Amino acid sequence: MRDETPPTIHAERMEQQRQIRKMVEEAAKALHTTPDALICHDRTSWNVSVRDEIMWRARRELKASYPTIAAVFRYNHTAVMAAVRRYEKR
Repeated sequence: MRDETPPTIHAERMEQQRQIRKMVEEAAKALHTTPDALICHDRTSWNVSVRDEIMWRARRELKASYPTIAAVFRYNHTAVMAAVRRYEKR
């Protein structure tokens, strides 16, 4: 029998990033827009609210770290922390 080794932290982070990108793609499809439009740094209210929700879901559902989420959205981890707090206040 083959010994199964646990995934490395890097592999786990890459998988979480893949799942976050999938969340972005699903949201973009539902809103009839592109994933790039949601990831960009556009500050229109609908875009910000969708981004905040995806970041919150990634944190809660995937238990992704702030830096992992930030890498997908090309933000720093403190911006993700603020987005998660903002979403929780709604």
